[in-house]
Order: sequence, then C-alpha cells, then structure tokens
Amino acid sequence: MTRDDLDADVLKAVRRAAWTRQAFYALVLAVALIGQVTGAAQTLDVPLIIAVPAVATLELGGVVVMADADVRRRLGERALASRLLSAAIAAGAVTFNWAAHPDHLLGGFYAAMSTLGYLVWLIHAGNQRRDRLRATGNLPPTPPAYEVIGHWLRHPAITLRARTIAKADGLGLYDSLRHARAAIERERRNAAIAKVLHRRIRAALDTTTADIAVRVYDLDEVAERLTATADYNEVTNLLAADLTPKRIITAGKARCRRWLSREGHVPAPRAPEPRSCPPSPSSWLTAATSADEQQVAKPEASPDPKDDQPLQAERRSNVPPQAVAAADEATGAEGRNVAGDDEVPDIPKETREAVAYLLRREPDIEPERIAERIGKSLRSVYRYLPPDYPRRPGIARQRTRRHPGPARQNGQRE
Repeated sequence: MTRDDLDADVLKAVRRAAWTRQAFYALVLAVALIGQVTGAAQTLDVPLIIAVPAVATLELGGVVVMADADVRRRLGERALASRLLSAAIAAGAVTFNWAAHPDHLLGGFYAAMSTLGYLVWLIHAGNQRRDRLRATGNLPPTPPAYEVIGHWLRHPAITLRARTIAKADGLGLYDSLRHARAAIERERRNAAIAKVLHRRIRAALDTTTADIAVRVYDLDEVAERLTATADYNEVTNLLAADLTPKRIITAGKARCRRWLSREGHVPAPRAPEPRSCPPSPSSWLTAATSADEQQVAKPEASPDPKDDQPLQAERRSNVPPQAVAAADEATGAEGRNVAGDDEVPDIPKETREAVAYLLRREPDIEPERIAERIGKSLRSVYRYLPPDYPRRPGIARQRTRRHPGPARQNGQRE
C-alpha cells in the first residue's frame, strides 16, 4: 500500500470511530438518564413526568459545561472553572445513581455507566486538543514507538534521551537512538576532558581561573584536535607490551605475593637443592677454602669490592658448609642461576647495578630471588634495595656500613 492509501484508510477509520463514539454517547446518556429517573422516582417519590425533564436538564447541563471547557482549552485557555464544574456534575450523577437505588448492585451499574461516559469524553477531548496543538506547531510530533524489552528495559537512559531527541528534531526510531548514543558518549568525553583541564589549570593558577577556562573553551573543539593528533601506533605498542605472556605471568605472580603478604603469609625463599653426598664435618674448612680459591681464580664471580669484608667473613663463619656448597653448585661459576629455569645471562657484575637491573625487569621480585640470581648474599642485596621496598622481618631497613647493627653472637645466623 502507498502512503496515500494509508492516509485514506486512516481517514476512514477516524470517521468510523466518530460515528461509533456518538452512538456510544447516546446509549450511555440514556442508561444514566434511566438510572437517575428510576432512582428519583423510588427514593424521592417524584412523579415520572417531573423526574424525566429534571434529570435530563441536569445531564444536558453537564454536557454543555464539558463542551464549553473543551472549546476554551482548544483556544489555549486552561478553563479551570468549567472543568471543575463538569467534574462536580459527573461526580454528583454517579453518586446519585449508586445511592438512590435500594439494590446497590443495580445502582452500581448505573453509576459505572455514568463514569464510563465521562471518562471516554475526557479522553476524546484530550486527543482533539493535542491534534490541534500539533497542527499549529505548539506540540512536538508524535515520537516513535520504542520496544519495551529491547529499549526501555535494557537501555532506559538511552531510550529516554532518544525519545526527547525525536520529539525535538522529528527523527525516526533508529536515527533517534543513534543520536542519543552519540550525545551520551560526547557528554562523557567532555566531562573527562573538563576534569583534566580543570585540574591542570588549578594546579598552575587557581580554582576560579580553572572554572572560567572549563566554561569558556569549546570542549568539542578540544576533543576534535585531540583526535587529530592521536598517535595510534604508540598506543598500540603500549598495549601490546602489557599483553605479552611473560608480562602477564609476572604480574600474576606479583599479585599473588602481595596477597600473601597482606594476609600475613610470607612466601618462603626457594632453597637450593641439597647435594647427594653431604660433606662431613671435617671437610667444612676445606669447602670454605675451595670456595674462596674459586672466587679468586675467576674474577667474574668475585664479590663486589664495595661489600664489607668483615661482614663477608662473618657470613662464611655463620653459614653451614652444606648450604655454602649447595649454593655454589646452584649459582655456578659465572654468577648465574643454574638450578633455576629463569637464567639472565646479561646481569651486570656490580651488586648495585645487578640489583637495579633485576628490579627494573621485575619490580615485585623477592630479595631472596635477587640474591640467588646474582650470586650474592641476602644482606648485600638488602644494602642496595630502595628504602620503601618490602623487607623480611628481622632485616634492618636503614642499616649501612657506617651504622652497623648489634653484634651477633657466634653461631647466630642472619
């Protein structure tokens, strides 16, 4: 069907509805009139020859007042007096129909018919008034019919915004939804830009100047220029660097360690694998001497010259020979973690540089892991850690060579 056929069909339906409505008004008025006449005759003992014209005059007066109120509202007036009087007449007729009959069921029927007629007239009068206002341009066009589940329930804010835009600009269903989504995204973007701009200007100048700048600058223009100067390659590289498998695994381990530390469960350091044949107590001195000779013979595994020599001697005397031999075997001659599966061949030889290098690679690495991977003692590692780095209980935070800690007894471990 063409648009003209549809308009002709709508016009035919309007005419049919008008004839049906007039017939309905006549029947409802007749039923209400019969109810009031019989009620007046039974309750007030009024003769029918007097009751019929009296009740008809009352009904006709109500219709006249209602019609006058409708005409005045179409002319732009509020017509409060006529509307209130018509409502009072309708309420009086409904009450009289219900109370004037001894059988309240029959009286309720007559009262319901009077109420139905008045409500239908109110709806029809309101429709005619809106059609006139819409034709004169004083009322926006009819908005599209949005879906209850797909639009109102799932996206109530977007649907309400789309309905407002459709009424203001005369858009269709999908155009109004698209414009509503774009408007909401634009408002969120401008709010974020305004927040950053206000913070920067407030830090440089003052709050009043920041308020003026946010209200003076065109945030849409700022957003367009930001979009024009955006470097998508750098943003893509930034995201790709965080999405590497090694980075994800390291971040997961760091979160696990932070959770354990927060819950009070400090993970134990990974101990080196014991030797199959541990040396006898008589070979302690021989193992310590061979370890010293190996460090002297190979400069790349020598300790940091900045380390305190008395502290190293005390460490050698306090650590059991089995742990020293196992640590030497796990560390290797080149200062690398041979027993572990995370070898880093390019670790600097200096202790300070090695600790800084590993912290840059893994910010949440444990001090014990650093000591294993660079072949140094745990105390040497703690000497070059940042002041705010989480430390193991019992290790001083500000201990240096100039301010040594309390002297330990012989045989006491670190």
